[in-house]
Amino acid sequence: MFSHLPPLSWLRAFEASARLGNFTRAADELGLTPSAVSYQVRALEADLGHKLFDRQRRVLILTRLGQNYLPVVARAFTALDTGTGGIFGKHRAATVTLRGLSSFNLLWLVPRLEEFRRQHPDIRMRLLSTSWSESGGRDPIDIDIRYGDGSWPDGQAMALSRGRVVPVCAPGLAGSVTEILQGPLIEITGAIDTWDQFQHDHAPGAAVAAPGYVVDQSLVALDMARRGYGFALVTDVLAAPFLARGELVPACPGTIPERLGHYLVLPQHSNSHRPEIAACVAWLLAQARAAQTIP
Repeated sequence: MFSHLPPLSWLRAFEASARLGNFTRAADELGLTPSAVSYQVRALEADLGHKLFDRQRRVLILTRLGQNYLPVVARAFTALDTGTGGIFGKHRAATVTLRGLSSFNLLWLVPRLEEFRRQHPDIRMRLLSTSWSESGGRDPIDIDIRYGDGSWPDGQAMALSRGRVVPVCAPGLAGSVTEILQGPLIEITGAIDTWDQFQHDHAPGAAVAAPGYVVDQSLVALDMARRGYGFALVTDVLAAPFLARGELVPACPGTIPERLGHYLVLPQHSNSHRPEIAACVAWLLAQARAAQTIP
């Protein structure tokens, strides 16, 4: 009846190896030895008559045929898992591991999570935070929220936010552009939208003071500005909660366009056909549209 269907154990070995990137991690997930997983994948390749992986040192790279076959296999296992649970009542909470930049998590994502829980009570979100995009880690990530230009080679990127960069300060400290450029200025390490760029756009020829403080996260810069330590130049999507509460105000007239943005990234090993991942992605994009942060 199913004349083209290979043994399911071979397909499981292929799907796990492709998703996790090597035989060792696939073996840990499947409760097998790496050699057993490697044998099953080779048996599948022999049965199909085509290579599914280019084997490099400690890394598996899907061939073109492997890339085409993976979503077919992943959808099939997802349908089996969902159907089995629906018919036989084997229901358990699904978990999505989402990693984001600390400032974005706290200022944009966390205030919205209760709405996600109300809409998807059967999905458990495991939330990780990092200070830098593409930072390493041993945890497999289903969804990664990164800051950059969207051109990462290790996953599919979808825009979440790109707006304006605004100068902010505590109430009572606002002034003209030339006044605030005298500082104290709060600089964020690694930011490409800088006080020099702001000066170039709004006060050519004006002097720019050396940074009074240098920090590594927007959240720290915003809190320091709130405390009256100086002037911070921060993307509007992160400054919005402070401005809405009146804890910060625009330091002076003018903004500059944000050249980078926040992106939702599905790493290559992530199975976007899993219902819980698809639901989380759809919810995040809907929240971004509602907040009008998608460019």
